[in-house]
Amino acid sequence: MIHSNDVSVQSVVFAERSLEEVLAAVERVGVDSLELWGRHLSPDDTEARIADGLAAIEDADATVRGHGVVDLSEPAEVEEHVAFADRLGADYLTVNYPPDQDEITEELIARGEEYGIDVAIHNYSTVHHDDLSAVFASIGDVRAVLSRYDHPRLGVCIDTGHFLVMDETPGEAIPEFGDRIVATHLKDVSEAELEDVPGAGELDLPSIRGLLADHAPDAPLVIEYELPDDRAEEALAEAVENLRAARSGE
Repeated sequence: MIHSNDVSVQSVVFAERSLEEVLAAVERVGVDSLELWGRHLSPDDTEARIADGLAAIEDADATVRGHGVVDLSEPAEVEEHVAFADRLGADYLTVNYPPDQDEITEELIARGEEYGIDVAIHNYSTVHHDDLSAVFASIGDVRAVLSRYDHPRLGVCIDTGHFLVMDETPGEAIPEFGDRIVATHLKDVSEAELEDVPGAGELDLPSIRGLLADHAPDAPLVIEYELPDDRAEEALAEAVENLRAARSGE
C-alpha cells in the first residue's frame, strides 16, 4: 500500500460513485489517502450523513489529507468549509474564487489560522471556465495574491493539467511557489484525453517529482483526472504505477 504521506487520490476521479464506493475502490488499488470532493461529503449534508461518512472513512482506515476544491463567491461562505476540513481531520482546504476578491483571501487566512488548516489556491484553465477573470488561471494570478498576503496558512495547490493547458508548465510553477505549495494535483494532458492519467501525455513525471522533492517535499501528490467511470479504477492503478516508476527513476 502507498502511504498517505506519499500519494493521495482526489475523490472526483470517482465522481459518479458514493463515498463508500470510493473508499472500496481506492482500497482495492492500494491507496489509503484522499483529498475529499464535496459531492462525496460536505457541510451541506445532513448531520446523519456526515456522521455515517466519517464512520465509513474510519472503518476503511483511510486518511483525509485535504478537502475541496471549494468554489467561493463571498467571505461569509468561508468558515463552514474551513471548519468542515478541520472536522474531517484534513490538513488543508483547496479553494477557487475570483483573484481580486481580497476580502475572501483575508477571511480564508483568518479562519485557516483559527482552525489550524492550510488554504491552497487552486489554478484553473479554459477546460472548465470561460471567464478566466473569475479564477486563478496563471502563475501571475496566484503570485499576485501570495505576494499581497505572505502568510504561512495561505499557499497554492498546483494543478499540473491546467497549467499545461494554459501553456505555463508545472516545471515553471513549482520553483516559483516553492514552500508555498500545499498540495499538487497530478493531472496530464494527452492526445486522447484533455484530462488524463499522470504520465500518459505531456507531463514529465520524473522531472515533476524531482522538483517537488527539492521545493515542496512535504506537499502530498494527489492523483486527479476526469475519465469515464468504467475506466476510473483501472486508470488509478495505472497512475499509481506511473508514480512508482517516476520515483524509482529519481
